[in-house]
Amino acid sequence: MITFKVLVPAVLAISIALPLTPAGAVAVAVPGKPALSWAPCRTLVKDWNAKDTRTECTRVAVPLDYAKPHGRTTSLMVSRIKATSAKRRQGVVLINPGGPGSPGLSWPGILGQSTVAGIGIDHDLIGFDPRGIGRSGGVACSPIPEDGPTPATADVPAVYRQEALYRLIYNRQAGYNARCVSKNATLIAGMSTTVMAQDLDRIRIALGEQKISYYGISWGTALGAEYRSLYDNHVDRMLLDSVMPPDPSIRTLYEGTMDAIRAGYFRFADWAAARDPQYHLGSTRTAVADKVTTLVRTLDAHPRTITPPGGEAPVTVNGDNVRMIVTSSDQDSWPDGAASVAALRHGGTPPLLEEMTYDSDSLINSELAQVAVLCNDEGPAPRRAALWRRIQQKSASDPLFGGEGNFEHWCAGWPSPAQRWHLKAGSSALQLVGHRYEDTTPYGFALAMQRRVGGALLTVEDDQHGSLQRLPCGSKAVEFFSTGRTDNGTCPGADRES
Repeated sequence: MITFKVLVPAVLAISIALPLTPAGAVAVAVPGKPALSWAPCRTLVKDWNAKDTRTECTRVAVPLDYAKPHGRTTSLMVSRIKATSAKRRQGVVLINPGGPGSPGLSWPGILGQSTVAGIGIDHDLIGFDPRGIGRSGGVACSPIPEDGPTPATADVPAVYRQEALYRLIYNRQAGYNARCVSKNATLIAGMSTTVMAQDLDRIRIALGEQKISYYGISWGTALGAEYRSLYDNHVDRMLLDSVMPPDPSIRTLYEGTMDAIRAGYFRFADWAAARDPQYHLGSTRTAVADKVTTLVRTLDAHPRTITPPGGEAPVTVNGDNVRMIVTSSDQDSWPDGAASVAALRHGGTPPLLEEMTYDSDSLINSELAQVAVLCNDEGPAPRRAALWRRIQQKSASDPLFGGEGNFEHWCAGWPSPAQRWHLKAGSSALQLVGHRYEDTTPYGFALAMQRRVGGALLTVEDDQHGSLQRLPCGSKAVEFFSTGRTDNGTCPGADRES
């Protein structure tokens, strides 16, 4: 998962490209041919767990460009763990863990060791690396100086308050995008949610299945919703956990996430107010918020340098550091967050001081697979001047959070037009799972997706992203795939500190 050292949420889970297997190591399946050639993944995939005797791998050929279905092809690496009960077998469940950009080849084994492992009793679990990702032809591209200058580390917190710094970030992202797309423009142009949904259907055909079931997490929910909208008659059952919004724009992702972060901040303020004798931040939400806002404004204007105990290097603390620690969705961090605010108000050393550092490249999204899918779905970002005006308007309306963490510049200079989704309601069994308090894919996204495509909505009372397979109520997923019965109820989340 991408972690930003400024107030930008960890939007979606991603992973870098992994080593490829040698060409021709396993037979490539072509739609219309009778069978796939499977072999143990440990014999085909570099660094696979040598003790894994259950997971098999193969390759499935897909068109490089669906506008030319009989033209050049690329291939997807696909994995399988067979249903443990051949007598009870109902079909297959394809799995995508999100991203966009996360490999999924190992996910049959991951789910097989989770609270939803029972799905694998009556279904084959199918993993895959989407095109352009991991062992399906991943393209790696890291930032280089030629992409453009970037602000010095000390300037990073001010990017959203100083136009000259924002210009550097925007232009550097544009330079990165242009250079990296040129590495394999044809492959990268096909790395969109719609094209990857078409790839899913090619996997279905290669598996010889009339219908597939599907388990998607995070961006994997967008892939699933798009597949169901295009191929509803080929869907048996579909579960989508931590649901993306039906609008693929980065602006929607950013604004929804910031609304959830803002709501989480007020939950933190309520929590701290209930513990005023310990932290002395005020006995009401308003009192806590006033003290935090005052501290943020003071440190924005006059950053403070603090020397940690033990002779470690001094750390400069500013308002963004405070914004970061009071907006964590992880309630386990709230005690240290409240103690840090209290220490900063009185000149002390905050417990979270070692986390108050910045990476000057942290505002550049250098995960090419993620950028490619997001930007192919959305198209080029608005011009820099328009984005800057929007940031300033938001900052004026919300001084604490309005001007923070905007990542709409990720698609700066993207060369391809938008490949919009085709979402619509369907008739196949659909179970959505939303997490009441999370801020990566906020609960409101699940509600919006339900209005667009239908389905039941199970509400998990936690702030965790895609946590169903880690919870006891993962049993509800097992029941859904076994029986097709959906659930509009609630279930407890992970135990949190009170």
